[in-house]
Amino acid sequence: MWPKINSKEYDIICVGDLCADLIIPYGQAKSAIDNIKHDPTNINEQKVSFRSGGSVGNTAKVLGKLKQNPIFITNVGNDRVGQFLKQEMENNNVNMHFSTTTDSGSIVCIAVLDHSGDRTMFTWIPPWSALDHYTSDSFPKELYKKPAIVFSSGMSLTNNIESGNALLDFFKGMKENQSILVFDLNIRAESYGYQTGRRQLFEQVLEYTDIILGSGIEEFGQITGKINMKEAVESMAGKDRCIIARDGGNPVLVQEGYTQTTVETEPVTPVNTVGAGDTFDAAFLMALREGHNIRDCVAFANRIAGYMISKEEHLAIPDNIHDMVPTE
Repeated sequence: MWPKINSKEYDIICVGDLCADLIIPYGQAKSAIDNIKHDPTNINEQKVSFRSGGSVGNTAKVLGKLKQNPIFITNVGNDRVGQFLKQEMENNNVNMHFSTTTDSGSIVCIAVLDHSGDRTMFTWIPPWSALDHYTSDSFPKELYKKPAIVFSSGMSLTNNIESGNALLDFFKGMKENQSILVFDLNIRAESYGYQTGRRQLFEQVLEYTDIILGSGIEEFGQITGKINMKEAVESMAGKDRCIIARDGGNPVLVQEGYTQTTVETEPVTPVNTVGAGDTFDAAFLMALREGHNIRDCVAFANRIAGYMISKEEHLAIPDNIHDMVPTE
């Protein structure tokens, strides 16, 4: 269904959040304490990890590791953390030329991992920090000169309506020049709510979006009011719209126009799930840029995300990446 594109003519432009991640291995630390109670010599030291994060930040970083050299439009804090984050992106082949250093400090996302490695996320916005704020100046005219693959996520649509409207205007302008617009729902209602203003921004952005990505009924249910994943995805279908619905280890639902199919996930044992969806998005965008059909893009994304969650390394990708690209 989806028309192939000439990868050489399309940049990937990512718009969204970049923050520091604090990873707290609460489950493993709790187990370590319990083990010490039974055997004082059995010491398994646990440490908090500090690294770059953000949903779009992770996607941009993985795209850079995949040699896609994405353009990243984000706000960078004016503190030591912001300097670290910007350098981390640039070290991984991410073009930060269009990002803006603000007068505010950096935001920290705190991931608390349970015994199984599943995470609960908390966003900490210090008094000296602020959420990303976009204006028309955030999107220079030179970006509109040629079509691109434009990627963003729900983390870019907070309760700041002015900022959300600036992103919406960018989507509208890029749609007019035949760009492909890709949006990951990533609602995070538990952190930002989903009240009238934010909900309306989502509805308007999705109206222009060509490919919608998302995870679980907790996201698709918020958008549609449905409690069944298949029905929720079907209700969002449109003639020229693709919807990719992840659901943990279950098959990925793929809605192309009014046809729904599934693509199996990789049979792996999860070790680290932080950034799994972001890694999926990056691999999907890479395959899309190289001209593969939607189902092959999803299959490739499943392989790369499956590899990532089976490794301890943050946002790990395999060395033989090109051997895993779909072939026709």
